[in-house]
Amino acid sequence: MVRAAQVMPLEWTRAMVEALAPSVAASPWPLEGPADVLVGSSLFELTHAGSHLLMAVRPVSLAGGLRLDVVGLLSDGDRMQSAAIDAAVEYVARGFGCSALAMCTVSDHLEKTCARNGWKKTGVVMAKGVGNVQ
Repeated sequence: MVRAAQVMPLEWTRAMVEALAPSVAASPWPLEGPADVLVGSSLFELTHAGSHLLMAVRPVSLAGGLRLDVVGLLSDGDRMQSAAIDAAVEYVARGFGCSALAMCTVSDHLEKTCARNGWKKTGVVMAKGVGNVQ
């Protein structure tokens, strides 16, 4: 289990938004840029051994309760163990009072990592550009 001291909230800076831009580029939603994806999210830092991860999350209030959407991930150290990432996301979700997690990704690696830790694929995002949009 990830201890609380390993998960720290961070303040957003322009540098943090730019650092998460590659993660945002992996979003399956057409036309979204960093400002669209990261608006209203909170930033956390996870450290585990030699690993370092930035994680942007946004709680979403719904009829059935609170869901925590993971909207950005950036690993810039050693590869982090998937169980450590999963435990950190759950820790943050509990802190917000969320009872469900969600994440959109186009990364096969992240999809497999999540599946190993009990996440379920709930659908597929289909996208198509209209006119000049690819």
